[in-house]
Amino acid sequence: MKKALHLREQKKKTTRDAILKTALKLFTEKGFENTAVEDITKRIHIAQSTFFNYFPRKESIIPEMFRKKLPSFKKKWTAILDSDKPINIKIHDMFYTSAQLAAKNENISRTLLIHNISSLNREYDQAFFVEFRSVLARVLEKGQLDGHIRTDVASHKLAAMLEGVYNLFVIDCLVKRICRVSSDELYQRLNLCLEGFLSKNNHTESGVSTPAPSGS
Repeated sequence: MKKALHLREQKKKTTRDAILKTALKLFTEKGFENTAVEDITKRIHIAQSTFFNYFPRKESIIPEMFRKKLPSFKKKWTAILDSDKPINIKIHDMFYTSAQLAAKNENISRTLLIHNISSLNREYDQAFFVEFRSVLARVLEKGQLDGHIRTDVASHKLAAMLEGVYNLFVIDCLVKRICRVSSDELYQRLNLCLEGFLSKNNHTESGVSTPAPSGS
């Protein structure tokens, strides 16, 4: 009985993984809007009813794609948090990892962004960015404790402000197409925002304007 149950669960996981893998490939090739559920099911030889057993609609696949990437990004963000780098470099490095993901999957990132804004559905945000905000707030809190970042604004509010700068950057890149995700524009915007985050003591020795983070 246990063996049969295990085999059924394994089959479900295999089917779910196949749907996600195929959808990602098709979204990248054809774009999200031009890919139908039928395209996905035909590619892996399953019925459309089987697809809907796993995902209630096509849009439900996108947050799941980002959830699957979350563990590897949590490791990167934690490593950045625990590093001895200056706080501004840590922040740049954190946003750079997210920018890499957006650049690698432009069609999917654009769809995620548009659906998130148009539906005001927190499902899309929570798929990836809750953990990001948490680590970013911890970086800023450490900066406050070390005297580098102003303390009159809570670290989670500063994190939300920086994330807003990043989101507008992604909109300009993926929707308005006025800059590229791989450009230096992100670092320039972050630097300007970080200038306002510095404690009074650090304004005299700012050093916020830095080269792009390692790996760029």
